[in-house]
Amino acid sequence: MSRVNIEKLNLKFPEAPAKLFNDLNIYIEAGEKVLLLGPSGSGKSTLLNVMGGLIPNVIHTPMKAEILDIPDDNAYVFQDPDSQFTMPTVAEELAFILENRSIPKENMEPMMLDALKQTRLDVPLDLNINNLSGGMKQKLSIASALLQNPDTLFLDEPTSMLDDESAASLWNVIEQIWEKRTVVIVEHRVDYIWDKVDRVILMNGEAQIIHEGIPNDVLRHHKDLLNEYGVWHPESWQKAPVYAPLSPQDEVLLKLKDLHLERRGMEILHVDHLSVGKGEWITLEGKNGTGKSSLLLAIMKLIPADGSIYYRGKIIKKTKHIAGNVYPVFQNPELQFITHKVFDEIFINMESRFDYNEAVRQTEVILNQFGLNNIAHLHPLEISTGQKRRLSVATALGGVPDVLLLDEPTFGLDQKSAFRMLGMFHEMAVAGTTIIMITHDENIKERYPSRRLIIENGTLHEKRTGHA
Repeated sequence: MSRVNIEKLNLKFPEAPAKLFNDLNIYIEAGEKVLLLGPSGSGKSTLLNVMGGLIPNVIHTPMKAEILDIPDDNAYVFQDPDSQFTMPTVAEELAFILENRSIPKENMEPMMLDALKQTRLDVPLDLNINNLSGGMKQKLSIASALLQNPDTLFLDEPTSMLDDESAASLWNVIEQIWEKRTVVIVEHRVDYIWDKVDRVILMNGEAQIIHEGIPNDVLRHHKDLLNEYGVWHPESWQKAPVYAPLSPQDEVLLKLKDLHLERRGMEILHVDHLSVGKGEWITLEGKNGTGKSSLLLAIMKLIPADGSIYYRGKIIKKTKHIAGNVYPVFQNPELQFITHKVFDEIFINMESRFDYNEAVRQTEVILNQFGLNNIAHLHPLEISTGQKRRLSVATALGGVPDVLLLDEPTFGLDQKSAFRMLGMFHEMAVAGTTIIMITHDENIKERYPSRRLIIENGTLHEKRTGHA
């Protein structure tokens, strides 16, 4: 087992006005299980990149440290699983890892199948990775890490896109194999691991380590500090905002009739009939791979589907027919960014509606509303995952759509950001915006929607809401 010992770490991103880390020190014992906590943008993932050797060896960011004692034998599970894969198919991705371990070819397939079984990823080995859902990709990235049989595990939000059952199962799998390993975790869904780690390390918004200790001691004596910095903890939802039940209007904005979705030539979802009213907030639920994201893409006409989709009574034939009125927020926020600055991502929506000075003012209002004003000058790909998520939602809200299609909009967000965003969604629904939102968060599903839809056994049906 290997330890992590870093002293006087200094790191600055090229476009940033100041250092992210300024003489930061961190020590992790060999075999210790540590959870890094902090608000979005506090440097948790960047610190994990340094500990895993990705910075500066793969990600060329200027840094220096007086002591940089980090493990060579490590496996890294990325926050964005797409950035982890190097091969086109499941088999080739897993075989590449085993080849690097000099595993005999005849032993590879049983090992690959066992890793997929452990992570509950029931797919053929020859499947193209691009055909996997976000949650299925996370399972594959964890299967890849298991096959590396590393001395140290670095896990960056490894279950953020998974349904509750899959997340709990995967943490049990990870716990079974981590006994003789050093494990460092960044995770917002802390309920699964709070009682399993040895120590939590709390970082503030200035990327400084401000406290560390045994998890329940930190929760017992420093809950106010956790809440102040918007850090998720097992009692976070006790402070969640409460709103009056929504009263959607009778006007129908979206209608789906006899819709059929296929994946690899096989039907995955049939929607017999669905009417969506003005001002509804609907959660779309279901296990990973059931077709939730595909349904949103089909509504936008971004993927083919048999059947009819109507917006305000008119059939949708092309994306351009609803552009600006029906606005998606993708599971991967990077797919939405089209400019080189955070500011410009929002400004392009404003300049089409206002004169220049007012467009600038409105952009600054939204940046401040989403806590993005201090990074407005940065490239969207340079900011943290939580900040990317906030930016993707901010661009959608800036367009003032009739219908918002949200794919895991709170993924990667700290407590403060998530609660603030949920409040915005409620205000929009009250004002008449229709929201269809994919989420795996049971706390959200029970508290906020006016209607819950779930995909089970290839069909879409209603589920009782927490307001009923």
